[in-house]
Amino acid sequence: MKYAKISNDESFASMAELQALANQEVHFLTGVGLYAIPVQGVARRSSTVKVSGEVIAISHDPKEINDSIRGKCFSIYPDVILGKDKDLFNSLYLESLRGVRTSRSCPKLDLIFTDGVILAGLREEERDNRSLVLHSKKPFSQSGTMDPYTSRLMVNLSRPKGKVLDPFLGLGSILIEARWLGNQCVGLDADVKMINKAKINLDYFNYVCEVAQGSATSLPIEGKFTIVTDPPYGRSSNAKGVKLLDLYQGFLSEVAEILDGRLVFAADSSVDWRDTIRSAGLRTRCVHFLYEHKSLSRAIYVVER
Repeated sequence: MKYAKISNDESFASMAELQALANQEVHFLTGVGLYAIPVQGVARRSSTVKVSGEVIAISHDPKEINDSIRGKCFSIYPDVILGKDKDLFNSLYLESLRGVRTSRSCPKLDLIFTDGVILAGLREEERDNRSLVLHSKKPFSQSGTMDPYTSRLMVNLSRPKGKVLDPFLGLGSILIEARWLGNQCVGLDADVKMINKAKINLDYFNYVCEVAQGSATSLPIEGKFTIVTDPPYGRSSNAKGVKLLDLYQGFLSEVAEILDGRLVFAADSSVDWRDTIRSAGLRTRCVHFLYEHKSLSRAIYVVER
């Protein structure tokens, strides 16, 4: 059995990302997902899955955990998912590790306490934090630019089938993550200045995507795409002389014609787009809410035909 430790900051989005990456049924404890079939890259490719590996033992009894690891050497990484259980875990931790040798040179062992049970797991993968930090240092950025963590989360939630299209390209944050994840990528934007900046950002990381000028409400392309995008919100749309409702209606109508698999898009959580999605002949699979800062919470819509 495999385990994955997920982020509790946005737990439902993290659970959904793990299910998308594992592509199978996942059983959840608080902060941990369990699944049967090994899948390479579950943690490494993720935005919110911290680590993953092979379960050695799960039990409420520390003696059973100890029986599975006694006499072996590990580098121990304890974690109490729920802070209120910290004092209880201290005694269980010591009992679990009797007769276990510890060294930083030995394999990593996650010892996780959650929902009244201890999980001992041999860590196999970790989230690629380095690439996420690197992508945050792209040459062009501005207020409101989507961060690499949210961009990667959205691409993973889309379960890309072929080419990933972002019809509101902006500075290219989503395509950067799509390309890093190994997908073919296409970006459109009505603003030539944004296109040029996005090209520079992509070139900075040596990522190759097709990028062109075009309107999301009258897509100048043919074919089928998985679509991941971050349309303008509120004032940023109205400033360009486009009413927000008209923009989303036109965009969703166009998407319905070329969608292959899923559409994942971000919006201001203060507006509910489910009726507009339905009117375009699409269905909302789920909506995840991500707190960004005091003036913005994003709604991440996962949409299918």
